[in-house]
Amino acid sequence: FSEVTRTHPTVDLVNHTYAEYVGWTLMAVGMLLVASSFYRLGFMGTYMGDYFGILLDEKLTGFPFNVVDNPMYWGSTLNFLSIAV
Repeated sequence: FSEVTRTHPTVDLVNHTYAEYVGWTLMAVGMLLVASSFYRLGFMGTYMGDYFGILLDEKLTGFPFNVVDNPMYWGSTLNFLSIAV
């Protein structure tokens, strides 16, 4: 991914300082979503999930799960988008 973004042609609008601020903001929000969902789920909830019958007692409704349904997916997508910007 990094190699493709380095070698791909760029648009002059993206080379502006504001685009860098947008990229850093997207990265910060993405990292916040991923890190906070990992904290809320814990190691077992994140990596084992329901594959081994390790389920949480109840559905999580606090942050970040009250903002988006799948915060790890959205956070990762925002991180990739920030690198592309």
